[in-house]
Amino acid sequence: MMDKNSHNKDRVSFSHPSSLISHQYFAKWQLPAALFLIVVLTVAVYWPVLHNDFISYDDTDYVTVNMMVRNGLSIKGFFWAFSAFHAGNWHPLTWLSHMLDVELFGLNPLGHHATSLLIHTLNAVLLCALLQRLTGFLGRSVIVALLFAIHPLHVESVAWVSERKDVLSTLFWLLTMWSYACYANRPGIKRYLSVVALFALGLMAKQMLVTLPLVLLLMDYWPLKRLTIGQEKGKEGRVARKLLLAEKVPLFIISAAASFVTIRAQDSAGALAHGDSQSMFVCAGNAFISYVTYLRNTVWPADLALFYPFEQAAVTPLKVTAAIALLAVLSGLVLTQWHKRPYLIFGWFWYIITLLPVIGFMRIGGQALADRYTYIPLTGLFLIIVWGGAEVAGAGRKGISIMAGVALIVVAILSVLTVTQIRYWQNSYVLYNHALSVVKRNWMAHNNIGILLAQYNRVDEAIFHFQESVRLNPEGVEGFRNLGNTLQMAGKNREAIEAFRQAVRIGPNDAESHYRLGYAYLLGGNSDFAFREYRQLLRLDESRANSLLDSIRIIGKQ
Repeated sequence: MMDKNSHNKDRVSFSHPSSLISHQYFAKWQLPAALFLIVVLTVAVYWPVLHNDFISYDDTDYVTVNMMVRNGLSIKGFFWAFSAFHAGNWHPLTWLSHMLDVELFGLNPLGHHATSLLIHTLNAVLLCALLQRLTGFLGRSVIVALLFAIHPLHVESVAWVSERKDVLSTLFWLLTMWSYACYANRPGIKRYLSVVALFALGLMAKQMLVTLPLVLLLMDYWPLKRLTIGQEKGKEGRVARKLLLAEKVPLFIISAAASFVTIRAQDSAGALAHGDSQSMFVCAGNAFISYVTYLRNTVWPADLALFYPFEQAAVTPLKVTAAIALLAVLSGLVLTQWHKRPYLIFGWFWYIITLLPVIGFMRIGGQALADRYTYIPLTGLFLIIVWGGAEVAGAGRKGISIMAGVALIVVAILSVLTVTQIRYWQNSYVLYNHALSVVKRNWMAHNNIGILLAQYNRVDEAIFHFQESVRLNPEGVEGFRNLGNTLQMAGKNREAIEAFRQAVRIGPNDAESHYRLGYAYLLGGNSDFAFREYRQLLRLDESRANSLLDSIRIIGKQ
């Protein structure tokens, strides 16, 4: 696909009127043809996802056993979506999209996957159209959009129904950028309000969009060129900078509010990691290492998995120092090019800034990093690669041919890798087994595959995986609780009591662990210890306490 402005010499060579009309007709259909190509390739590569099942990890909370979602669209569900912190998140638009899917397709996973694929395809199309509008380069915009559409790191966001929030929020991200470009071209209150409204809607799908106001400031520098760093002089330049910042103040206020809500939601679910200053330094070190890991996975997307466990021992001073040094050097090199190659500033700091909410300075959950976190940030790197590659190749026919050939090879390779990655998501068992095969010490995969095996009464295998899970993650309440439940299934109540005691030790306020321990004591004939757990439950969960008390009374009469 040729860039819009790359063949000026060829354009003036058309002297015959019929040739000029033919060329104009061809140019008119270039963008629609390019967008059609993106749609066809994206759907072709992701077609296998339509045959995939729901995943037992989070899809249960989001769809399959979530009664609010299973009831489809309703007034009650609407108010719940805007008021609930379910699953540690506040994203009402995402909940409503899941409810709409249930309304249309029931619990048939094909329909839910089709919706995610449709939104992902729209995102790729919109990204291409946006870049072409902002820069005038169609060929480069097409390549960036194709990389976005088919990169294996983006499979998780599309193939995992629970990550609907990724694709949906990105749709509003791109619409906000489009609206902002319209506003920058012709400022006005109505256009500005559309920017604010689209931004707010995006935050209602996922709060990762909190960094978008900073990206809009990058857009002011390039490609909108509303501000040229280092070249503005005098009072007029200073006023321009103040106005650009003032425009973003309402957006920053909305971002701050969304960040506050996110922290509240994550903390309510117990997903927010709390610790001392040493653990904060470890989290910061892991964040710097993750920046470099994402760079590596972008150019070498191998051994991708659902879960990458956070391990303090892996955050060594040498790794942290090397990561900081590399990021500092790259940032310094980029900054030296702010006049000559502004796309480097835009792309690099797009990557750095958009990863900030999820890079791990404030750690949420037990993962060190996650493929889904790259859905928006990688666009900055793709832009650097494509614009830089075009500059190296040159603007002539030979350069364009080289660029097109390299792009074709890269797209073909990534397509094969992505199709392969999609197959790992065909069902929970395949997904967890793959995670175990590519990521060492993956306690989450052991735990989740243990649950599946227990459900199919493969008790001995399930016990093995739960034992591995608690060995690798000795502070995991859920792992010990699952181990205890499965040991009870195997008739090993004494060992189950020890597992439940470990769960209570780690999570003294976990009502489910106290209930399971109390019931295990009852089965072991120790009603006094069971009554002790009942008193603990009165403080934590009155309904579970009453349930345990009923069991004590029933078994006591036998």
